[in-house]
Amino acid sequence: MLRRSVLTGVLAGLLAATLAVADQHPQAQRSTPQATPKDPAKDAQRGGPPGAPGGMRFKWWQDPKVIAGLHLAPDQSTRIEEIWQTAATRMTSVVDDLRKREELLSNLISGNDVTEAEVLKQADEVEKLRGMLGKSRTLMLYRMRRVLSAEQRSKLTDLMMAQDRDRRQGRPPDRAPGER
Repeated sequence: MLRRSVLTGVLAGLLAATLAVADQHPQAQRSTPQATPKDPAKDAQRGGPPGAPGGMRFKWWQDPKVIAGLHLAPDQSTRIEEIWQTAATRMTSVVDDLRKREELLSNLISGNDVTEAEVLKQADEVEKLRGMLGKSRTLMLYRMRRVLSAEQRSKLTDLMMAQDRDRRQGRPPDRAPGER
């Protein structure tokens, strides 16, 4: 069970909604594996697909402070939300399938009457799903970035880096990026 929760946490880290800058700054991509939240409403409020903790954990494109800081137009916020909704819907079903397959793999590994070939086949399925999630997330981030101007992307990067600094310094995670 510990393996399953660690694997799920690592996967969730991949899906973290660091949104829009994670592909630009490697530091912004890092997230600590965490237990998967059980409340989909809270997941959606944080801006990640269900079960996707870590990174920028809120819908930054709907946060008044971020909107003001980026001078984000209402149509930009709407377009980013549509991109997020589409990706979250697709990723949620893949995450569910991945969790099931990870559990199967964990059970196979723990079993006594299983062949190496069976474990390898299930491991391949797990890795295939992880790859799909990674590609989906990358495409989502790319699409979101295209909605922003170069100046907005730069400002968002600064906000994300400030949030990362705050997190490392032990400030509460429920603050807006850069808020002290």
